[in-house]
Amino acid sequence: MDPGIDDALALYVALGSLRVAGLAAVAGNVEQEKTFRNSQILLQAAGRPDIPVWPGSRAPFSRALHTAPHVHGTSGLDGWELPPLERPFGLEDPPWLAWPPLLRAERAPRIIATGPLTNLAKLLWCLPTAQPPLAGITLMGGGLERGNVTPTAEFNFYVDPEAADAVMQAPVPVKMVGLDVTHKARMPWPRVEALVQMGPLGQILYDLLSWYGSHVERHPAGLAVHDAVAVAAHVHPEFFQWERHKLAVLCEGDLRGTVVRMPSSAGRPLVEVATDVDSVKVMDFIWESLSRLQ
Repeated sequence: MDPGIDDALALYVALGSLRVAGLAAVAGNVEQEKTFRNSQILLQAAGRPDIPVWPGSRAPFSRALHTAPHVHGTSGLDGWELPPLERPFGLEDPPWLAWPPLLRAERAPRIIATGPLTNLAKLLWCLPTAQPPLAGITLMGGGLERGNVTPTAEFNFYVDPEAADAVMQAPVPVKMVGLDVTHKARMPWPRVEALVQMGPLGQILYDLLSWYGSHVERHPAGLAVHDAVAVAAHVHPEFFQWERHKLAVLCEGDLRGTVVRMPSSAGRPLVEVATDVDSVKVMDFIWESLSRLQ
């Protein structure tokens, strides 16, 4: 994760619907030291300091970091007056070194990635390729038809296209939840307003999403909450339509971060790509998950 306002929503949805074994921070929406701190503060606010947080990559593989303070603010969680971290519980080892033995101890572990894929690419390189101890990856990123940093490139893939391309070649099942569907599954504005009725965490999310909504396009259908949609796709893939493609991510020039379909003869695995979504079911799932945290 690179919290990030929609990452915050995604985390709380995950806490209400999954057993979350740990988080790894990564540089993306803001710098890594902020995403590391924000991950801990969000868990602290939810009363879950038992969930470990690992510090991840401070920069993409081979380029300068591109952040998004105009969307998430300089803190990454603007709109909320961040409380002090009462007792830092972040760990020291990076996830690509710490996670392999932990994954082997889990039963069918899965990863949801909502930031640039630098950590995940490094982790895959540290896992055995013949039988990696991962049941699957669901990621928010990319898109077949549109971008949001350039006309063709989504933010997470644009920030570290080399990592994104490496994950497209992962020897485990990958689901890509990109802008093709996250712009269709929007949180209606009345539901954003109703978050204040969900107790302290609802108030935090209302403050964050209200700030976020004032800094992105105010679409009449509601607020695009990209990362939370990836959590929904992980838990309820039946809410989505999927296509299977061999994909590559372009790394250079004006098309940096662009996802391209490869021919069937390409030596790459098939990636499941979300192409359509039942937005009503996704928003109901998000709401039900948050309601469990009250």
